[in-house]
Amino acid sequence: MKKLLWILPVVLAFLAGCDKTEIYSPSPETPPAPEHKTRFAAARDNLIIGGFVYTPEGFEGKRPAIIFCTGLDASYAATEPYALAAAELGYVSCCFDFCGGPDEKINSLSGGKKSDNSILTELQDLTAVYNVISAREDVDPDNIIVMGGSQGGLVAALYAARNPSNVKALGLMFPAFNLPDLVRNGVHDKIGETDINLIPDSLFPQEFEGHKFYKKYLVDAMSLYPFEEIGAYKGPVIILHGDQDTYVPLSVSEQAKEIYDDAELYVLPGQGHGFDAVGEAKAIEYLEDFLSELFPDQA
Repeated sequence: MKKLLWILPVVLAFLAGCDKTEIYSPSPETPPAPEHKTRFAAARDNLIIGGFVYTPEGFEGKRPAIIFCTGLDASYAATEPYALAAAELGYVSCCFDFCGGPDEKINSLSGGKKSDNSILTELQDLTAVYNVISAREDVDPDNIIVMGGSQGGLVAALYAARNPSNVKALGLMFPAFNLPDLVRNGVHDKIGETDINLIPDSLFPQEFEGHKFYKKYLVDAMSLYPFEEIGAYKGPVIILHGDQDTYVPLSVSEQAKEIYDDAELYVLPGQGHGFDAVGEAKAIEYLEDFLSELFPDQA
């Protein structure tokens, strides 16, 4: 059973430098939250999914909406700068915590345990959030964008692939499409063909640099082959990726761009896995241009 320590050198080495909350935290330049920032809640399997909705001021009628998905171990605050920018442009924006998703040191808005969290449970959370946002009186259900960073990008892409008619457009920031392969390769290298479901739960979690890794997460990740299914989404896609990302190499997004029918990839020089204040500002600029082309009459 000691062979299970593959988790430390392989997958957690990947996680150690990426998706940490501080990478996604709003920069000091982030403007204060607008007056029209309100709490919302969705439900999934008797769990509450909590988040915030940012509504635009000075606009009437039903508006396009953007749902933002945060990365592994990060809270809703990681995506708030993008939601604030979108709200200023007239979009109803939503940020939320995945159930069991944020680091356990963070006071999560959502229920659930870290041991029950996985990429697939986050996909279920996104589905529940989508249903709540699309039913709002101020949202145009035919014009909803789903966007996410790192693992949140993977979750967003899977949702779009499995529910293409629900997604007007897809936004991805350094999407972790390589994560399932990292898990599979680590398992194969260290425990061969052993069924991971047979490994006692008592050996979990494994921890490295503050990240806890549970069996459910591993099992669910091993079932995913993102590049085999993301192409089911045929709508417009914007991909933002730093050229210094060592955790999700730029080549991952380059491959995704070739798979999607209608995708634009913007490379941010000097940016790693998670954008600093300069990269964040540039990413928002690209997002604004993308939205203006997508909805030229909405402003």
